[in-house]
Amino acid sequence: MKLLQTLKTIPMKDHRELARTIGPLLEQLHSSAGKLRESLEQLQSAGKPWQHYLLQPQFAQETAQALGQSFERPFSLAGALYAQLDYAEPLGSGSDARATLQLPGLLAVPQKTLELARQLNNHKESFSAAIADFRAVLGERPVAERDRTVREVLADAGFPRAHLRQCYRLVLLCAKRPDAITLSWIKARKSIRKVSVKWCEKKLVQLDPLGSDPGIQYQRQLLAGLHKSQQDDLRQVQIQSRPNLQVAEIFYSHEPGEEDEYHQVGYSSMPILVEANEAGQLPEFTRVDHQPSLSRRRQRRDLALSTEAFLPALRVFLRVQR
Repeated sequence: MKLLQTLKTIPMKDHRELARTIGPLLEQLHSSAGKLRESLEQLQSAGKPWQHYLLQPQFAQETAQALGQSFERPFSLAGALYAQLDYAEPLGSGSDARATLQLPGLLAVPQKTLELARQLNNHKESFSAAIADFRAVLGERPVAERDRTVREVLADAGFPRAHLRQCYRLVLLCAKRPDAITLSWIKARKSIRKVSVKWCEKKLVQLDPLGSDPGIQYQRQLLAGLHKSQQDDLRQVQIQSRPNLQVAEIFYSHEPGEEDEYHQVGYSSMPILVEANEAGQLPEFTRVDHQPSLSRRRQRRDLALSTEAFLPALRVFLRVQR
């Protein structure tokens, strides 16, 4: 009823029709992800060994723990990750809603598994487009109100815990078996800027204009109680990229006289599926350390920040006085 009352105030084209399409598309997405997971489970238990290469940095170990899986069963672990389309933690628990489960690496799979991955990607794109269309009919309403309305649609469809970012992100795959794959780590880059109390208060109000979110209201109270001597120490941290594995290039060789091909694949936040040969093996690929190398660059004074965010909703920290 609450959702219908909200939607009745929205003009433009038939928003009810758009809302009705979201549930079936998400059901289709779950079904497709389940089929891919089943296919990977079969590879895990097959008599023939299928080659795998999963890295185990700290964030990947945390992913395996959140999924209740083990690196000793890499195909089962990857299948669980592809099928995890809901939040692993309760909504409103204080976790970053933008965070996704990360697991870099490569898996050798047959064509039938690649086809299931392509179908899953098609369903992800259809669902993402439907959400974008629905957001568009909400017009110029505040971001928090649009987000809340989308979550009401998801809840009415039976998916109150849907993690949109994990629903959107595509499975990386090499449909045509390459001759070689180059892997490398990239370093995370942080953008840190000074922000004011007034700016933080404005942003928190925009996130919760009706004052109905206890987490946001608590952060507003923390901000109001901040001692005057600390008001110049507020810093917003924006992560421009996280240190996950980058598939720099895939390589295809050609006949003499023809130019070889190099293609960028993307960041492997999830295992990349690669067509296996008859023996179930991956193409030649580079191997890297489980952990990215530490940067030797000297840190700026601005990076002396507290370990816990002062205002988690804004990624605002307090600078530690030295």
